[in-house]
Amino acid sequence: MTSIAVELPEEVFYVAGTVNGVLVEFEQDKFDFTKWRTYVTAAQDDRYHIKLELHDEAGNVGYYENTMEYILPVFVYDRTQEDIDHFRRLKSVGWERLTEAEKQEWLAGLKGCLNMQDLKRIENNLSVIAGLLNIEIQTNKNNLPELPDVLYFGRMLNNVETLRKSGFIFAETPQVPEAPLNTWQKVNDVEKILHDVYVIFLDNQNDRYYCGETFAGENTGLL
Repeated sequence: MTSIAVELPEEVFYVAGTVNGVLVEFEQDKFDFTKWRTYVTAAQDDRYHIKLELHDEAGNVGYYENTMEYILPVFVYDRTQEDIDHFRRLKSVGWERLTEAEKQEWLAGLKGCLNMQDLKRIENNLSVIAGLLNIEIQTNKNNLPELPDVLYFGRMLNNVETLRKSGFIFAETPQVPEAPLNTWQKVNDVEKILHDVYVIFLDNQNDRYYCGETFAGENTGLL
């Protein structure tokens, strides 16, 4: 399951409709009244067509329709020394002497080095998780620097620290590593923290949504 959120006018009192053709009911965020959330099955193409009816307390009905692309967080925190050694071996061989399979592996982004694909994934994760938690952070999701510098990594680590302080962590969730991110263990820790915050938050929300306030007692009809 994945969480889908839309921003609507504050006067909206009740929201229901479909996401990718499936009937759903949206729940208003308790802290930001303009945000309404629901949980749906993840779409394979990351695209969600939302079609809603919006009701206010005066009985007025409005309509909302939109298609959004929502990329679910993906976490890589199982890097090992073997991954580093593999990267170093390929680098020592040189591009011209790599096999076609090794070239494709290199271009896809090796686990043994921190590449732009990793940074893009981490920035997307930061943005998605911050949105779910209603925490404001400044990410580089849409403007990754060509040459990440000390300031960039400092901002990233500060964002990770901010999300970790939300309290959605396990007892064994690692601490935010100190700069520079120059070991595979440190990069693993960054992604493990984001994984833990995301998983615990969604678990808590799903438990409340399916077993708590929304469906306990009276059944609420869908439009």
